[in-house]
Amino acid sequence: MIRDEHEREPTKFDFDLAFVSVGFEQRCRWVTESKHITAQRGIGLEFGFLAEGSYSSNKAFFTARGFKVVGGLGPDAVTNIGKEAEGVGGGGDLSVFVDISAMSREMIANIVLVLRQMAKNFVVAVTVAYAPSKYSGPYAAAPIRLASPIKPALAGWSAFPELPVGALFGLGCDPGLALGALQFLEPNKAWVFSPKGIDPQFDKALLSANEHIEDIFDVTRFDYKIENPSQARGRIEVLLNAIDRDFRVVIVPFGPKIFAWLALATVVFTDRSSVGVWAFSSKEQAQLVDRAADGPIIWHTLKLGPH
Repeated sequence: MIRDEHEREPTKFDFDLAFVSVGFEQRCRWVTESKHITAQRGIGLEFGFLAEGSYSSNKAFFTARGFKVVGGLGPDAVTNIGKEAEGVGGGGDLSVFVDISAMSREMIANIVLVLRQMAKNFVVAVTVAYAPSKYSGPYAAAPIRLASPIKPALAGWSAFPELPVGALFGLGCDPGLALGALQFLEPNKAWVFSPKGIDPQFDKALLSANEHIEDIFDVTRFDYKIENPSQARGRIEVLLNAIDRDFRVVIVPFGPKIFAWLALATVVFTDRSSVGVWAFSSKEQAQLVDRAADGPIIWHTLKLGPH
């Protein structure tokens, strides 16, 4: 399904279809505003809660530009988002823009599942934009309130349930969150991906948030540069090729949203139904921060098409 991949900035910013998030963070609209993104059809995905922070101004911004705002979460989200996207492009090749900067991981998963359906019938060039946030102070610890597959379609069903669990983690800055998730899953082996190339303050917070993991679990650590998403996705795919015959693999995409996109895209677009993608979160206990974009934009384009 993946035919080509690159991380170049687009030469034009007009697309057949555009997906954005309409939430409480300022960065929801930053890429669209700064790059003057336009589309034949724009779809804004809202959370259905968290109508605070910059939500009202974000919704007004996108509505004024012709985006239709719809629910981006829930059990029917993939079906509903797919219906909103039907008919765009006139039946030919599609160009799709997705700003994942302020999307939740479930929202990103919904978009990936919609794109998979589209790519069964058309060639789809999907351009993802990720605007890292400015560092906004220390991260607060919060207990895990949710632990489950990110979507039922991504639960992962291995034909060999007797195999040991292997966990592939992205690391983030939430104190103790990755350690708590590892203690929940109890994998025989873990591979953790640590982001590099962000503000040094993030690097320090990440080290502090994930201390003691390697004291407790059998861990292999990889560093990845957020500004080189194609290389990071390739490393995820190579690792999955190496381990998925020996482990029941679960991916937990903490950390920058670009890692969630890369992990989900690899699992879904390379047809790895045996690999589960799980979500762990603090739900309403989490600290809400209206994050502003730091400035740079990370681009990642995949060309998808029927097998």
